[in-house]
Amino acid sequence: MAPLYVEQSCLPCHAQQGYKLGDVHGGLSVTQPGSYIADMVSSQQVSILLIHIVAFVLLSLISVLSLRQNRRQISNLESAYEQRKKLADELADKLEVIEQTRGQLLQSEKMSSLGLLSAGVAHELNNPIGFVYSNMGTLQEYLNDLFIIHSAYEELEKTLQENHPELSHIQQLKKEKSYDYIKEDIPLLLEQSREGLMRMHKIVRDLKSFSHVADEDWGRADLHQGIDSTLNIVWNELRYKCQLIKEYGPLPELYCMISQVNQVFLNLLVNAGQAIEIKGIITIRSGVEGDEVWVEITDSGKGVSADNINRIFDPFFTTKPAGVGTGLGLSLSYGIMQKHQGCLEVSSEIGKGTTMRMVLPVKPVDPIA
Repeated sequence: MAPLYVEQSCLPCHAQQGYKLGDVHGGLSVTQPGSYIADMVSSQQVSILLIHIVAFVLLSLISVLSLRQNRRQISNLESAYEQRKKLADELADKLEVIEQTRGQLLQSEKMSSLGLLSAGVAHELNNPIGFVYSNMGTLQEYLNDLFIIHSAYEELEKTLQENHPELSHIQQLKKEKSYDYIKEDIPLLLEQSREGLMRMHKIVRDLKSFSHVADEDWGRADLHQGIDSTLNIVWNELRYKCQLIKEYGPLPELYCMISQVNQVFLNLLVNAGQAIEIKGIITIRSGVEGDEVWVEITDSGKGVSADNINRIFDPFFTTKPAGVGTGLGLSLSYGIMQKHQGCLEVSSEIGKGTTMRMVLPVKPVDPIA
């Protein structure tokens, strides 16, 4: 019930009528003067305070929700950024691989063209070398026959009298033409010529073998013979500054693609020669460990630094001066060794040299051409 608001002067009348504070008169309660207004003001303040609290809570909730939404958006943006960065890195890596593959394809195309050219040159050289070598053999037989006939004439000379006019003329002619020297030198010249032709024939044969690397099938091969044939190809690069030492151990025949293994020998020997600046030693060792064979090629060159030794098998990486090498030799060699289920190891020390160790299984498991 609403309180009755009365003036101060009305209180005595109410008191005379027997009413006191808190009684109800005519449906109205008797109270202190002004308490209604005070109660009403207090109620309004509480309502305003409640409104402020509710507004503050609502604003706080809105701020929290907005903050959470902003954090979620930031998190999404960061995640999207990381994904795009990862994609960009992957794209950069793929572009690098594509560029490396492109370079390898270009180099492979050059090597293929060079192989065709080498095969053609080797074929053209092989024919004249073959018939010249054959002719040298026939010429030696003819000269031997002529020397036999001439020996008979010499025996006849002994029967002539010393004052015979023809005999003195023949003796004078022999002296003028250095007959005795010619007779001794002709067989030596023929033998040296035949040896030279044999060397040319071996070089051409080995060159033809190298020019058909991609056409060869798997088969049994002698690694020592492969090393020696490779040395015939590369010897001109080594002969003037390298002393060659061979320490071959007994090896079984290896099931491999020998031309590709010879390509690894070629790359390692060329690198060893280029690592030696003035004079040095190249040592080739071989041996067997269990079901594997190994070949080591050691040079006494300048060595490879620790910073570079883990990168030497990367495509296009090279420590050589510009224009010397392509940076693909060791990368291709590493791939050939993996294809043969083997490995290529390196150890080096600055100023002392480098050792490249090839390890190959005697019989690879399910080799893939």
